[in-house]
This record gives sequence, structure tokens and C-alpha cells, in this order.
Amino acid sequence: MNFWEGFIACCTGLFIILFIFCLFAAVISPDTNTTVDSNVSAVDEATGVQVKVIYDGAWHGAVSDVGSTRSVSGTGNETIDLNVDEDTWIVTADAQKKDGSSKTLTIQILKDGKVLEESSTDTEYGMAVISAKV
Repeated sequence: MNFWEGFIACCTGLFIILFIFCLFAAVISPDTNTTVDSNVSAVDEATGVQVKVIYDGAWHGAVSDVGSTRSVSGTGNETIDLNVDEDTWIVTADAQKKDGSSKTLTIQILKDGKVLEESSTDTEYGMAVISAKV
């Protein structure tokens, strides 16, 4: 196993632990008053739940929805449609830069075109992780 395979395996494990923690926290303390950052605004007329990666470079990551996790990767900005239903409470996602640049990578969870959560990194090979109650 080379360094990157080990690193990706480690990140995947951490992502799964984060997902379980968020799911457990939502079940124990359901929040009826969702707080949204004041900087959040409508970005388009999309419907449904999406994860958006904003980065001028190559990246890879993972998205969890409806009890499954899938790997995602790309170059440049990408919007990923999620399969959510009434039983979906938590959506989690992460994205990691594949380069050592200081450019900012941003990941967002959107619902009906509005940003629910956002996270960014500008560190070399940095990773942004988010989860949101949808």
C-alpha cells in the first residue's frame, strides 16, 4: 500500500466516523430550529439536495446520502445531485485538493438552490468536510 492509498483509506475511515457521529447526534438531540449562516443565499433555481465543489484544480472526496457513501472526483467546479427522500436526515460530504496549491477549495450542501452548509480550505492538499440536516 503506497502513501496515497493509506491516506485515502484513513480519510475514508474518518469520514465514516464523522457520518456516524452526525447521525447519532441528530437522533439524540433533534434540532427544530435550524440556524443558517447569514452569508448564505440562493445560488440558483435548482431543486432537491446537492453537493457543490468549487475549486480551480483537481480534487476527490466522498458523499453520503440515504445510507450509502460514494466516491466523487473531478477537476474544476462540479455540482452533484443527491438521492434523498423523506427519511434522509443527514447528508455528509468531503473534498480534498489533489495538489499543493494555496488556492481555496470550497464545498457546499444545497437544498432547493440555497446553501445549508459550507466549508473551505486553502492548505496544501487540504480537505473540507461538511454535514447538514436536510
